[in-house]
Amino acid sequence: MKKIRKDYVLAMLVRVFFKYYVTAIVEPAVKAGMQDAFEPRSIKKLMLEHYEQIGKRFNDTVFYLIVRMNYEETTMEQEIRDFVARTGTTDMMQLMRFACKTDSFYNTMVEEYKRNFLLLLEGRLATDEEHEEQYTRNEALGTMDIDLAQHIIDRTISEVTSNKK
Repeated sequence: MKKIRKDYVLAMLVRVFFKYYVTAIVEPAVKAGMQDAFEPRSIKKLMLEHYEQIGKRFNDTVFYLIVRMNYEETTMEQEIRDFVARTGTTDMMQLMRFACKTDSFYNTMVEEYKRNFLLLLEGRLATDEEHEEQYTRNEALGTMDIDLAQHIIDRTISEVTSNKK
């Protein structure tokens, strides 16, 4: 069974979310006749119009995928139920902390989210080279099965593109 570092998979998950989320917002503007929709100024404007939805959409899209990265498939649903019963919370930020399992994983996810979000405020997404050089590294997160990692990335794309809001 081939393994891949979780920090790399997490960085790809966040990057893929932002890439397809932005595309889902910009493409209708292009179809509506906005010729410069992919220009930095236009991306900034469109993202500011969707500012309040980005975090919620991110949490809704990636929560179960992050749970899947950190918990066994056979027990993850019960672990979520136990967490909610134990804490009495359904607050999405607390659930996301649970999904991340450790503070180290959570902090890495937050850093990647911020990095990608700040690029949007510049009106752009990271190039492949930038992503490879700059993603938040954290070897302490360990490794995971590469097939599961591919499934999670594919599922992220599917979730973002099929649930356009």
